[in-house]
Amino acid sequence: MKKLVTFSDSSFLMGAVLFTLIFSFSSILIAQNIEKKDHRYGGYARLFSMGDNPYVVDPDNIKLNPAYASMYSNFLWGDIGSNNGNPTDGNGQFAGVNFDLNNNLTLGLLLARDDFQSMSIARLDRDNIVNNINTTVGTNVIVPLNNNLELLGAYKFGSFVVGLGVSYASTSREVTPATGTGDKGTASQIGANLGLMGKVAPGFEFDFSFSLLLPSATFEPGTAGADKISGSNTFMYANARAMVELSKKFTFVPTVDFFNGSGKVEVGANSTDLPSELAFGVGLGLQYKVDNLIIVGGPAFMYSSQSQASTTTTPELKNSTMTFPAWNLGAEWGFTEWLYGRLGYVASTFSRTTQSPVTATTVDELSFTGFGNGDVRLGLGFRFGGFNLDATINDDVLREGFNLVGGGTNICLSFCKLRFFFFFVEGPPPQKVF
Repeated sequence: MKKLVTFSDSSFLMGAVLFTLIFSFSSILIAQNIEKKDHRYGGYARLFSMGDNPYVVDPDNIKLNPAYASMYSNFLWGDIGSNNGNPTDGNGQFAGVNFDLNNNLTLGLLLARDDFQSMSIARLDRDNIVNNINTTVGTNVIVPLNNNLELLGAYKFGSFVVGLGVSYASTSREVTPATGTGDKGTASQIGANLGLMGKVAPGFEFDFSFSLLLPSATFEPGTAGADKISGSNTFMYANARAMVELSKKFTFVPTVDFFNGSGKVEVGANSTDLPSELAFGVGLGLQYKVDNLIIVGGPAFMYSSQSQASTTTTPELKNSTMTFPAWNLGAEWGFTEWLYGRLGYVASTFSRTTQSPVTATTVDELSFTGFGNGDVRLGLGFRFGGFNLDATINDDVLREGFNLVGGGTNICLSFCKLRFFFFFVEGPPPQKVF
């Protein structure tokens, strides 16, 4: 006799089928999650909370060296900003994105505001040439620069990556009267940077970047016979860093930096040089890394000077600062797979020399020792799949304790001084650059 399939039998079979499907589906999801797991994370908040650390590879390096876009391709990243006293806005916000077109080529862009302060071609009007011309004229005839756009690309060839970035911003203000000619004020800035990174030998990697910024501003008065007023700056910055593997846990990270700045203001046929700037530095960093713990830092030497050319009434004036040691120390560790803690410390000792004019040919000179007070940095990093959120925390929070609740302390001033940085990884990470 043919056996009948009962309800209980069919339920059992259905449950077995569903269990098989669910198990298979779950296995696929787990496999996909494992495959897409991405350890690329960080940004300004991470480096800041680790003591402004220059000895760590981080997506924030893209700002200075576009070659790093190849390492951080398929990225949507940005900064929510820090509290600046305005509850409806944040200080230093920006947004960027990088996408790989193939295994070798990555393209990206960065949008930055006028409060962007990182060393980058995205930074606008570093020495305030617009304000200088407006002050010379006596009124705000030129609109300050804002909303800078940077386009960048990185190309991988063998064990090396070359990157190129260009940025541009401009403003204009023109008065058109019913009769006659009106005033016209314009400002612009063009920037370019070149980056290179690679592996020259087992255990020895390097990166190098060169940046050029050219901000300018011009005022053309509509009054007949009035002088045209213009100003410009030229800024150049170079940076090199090596990563020498000493062992499986220790890496030696030396750095070299160079900066030069100059400018002039022209009123009619007369030209006046703006103060020229020169700076260079050398850092010696050591990184210890094991599992999910990183301890990194070291001392640095820095020298900077500013010179003002002599005039008919004043001699040449020069101010200089020599800093040694400047300490950048930091640590990062994982509490869990989704929560990371960060700790940093910065401190410096410097000697400064300033000059002031006495006569057309003589100066008074003052030399003194100063200190950059030590500062503790705290931070947290949150990871949820391909989304990462990093924040710096004001250490006043720990000192205030329960006074934050019902006490006389402004919670928003003590706790809300957070700096966020996030990125979202779209698609699987690229192959290793090196």
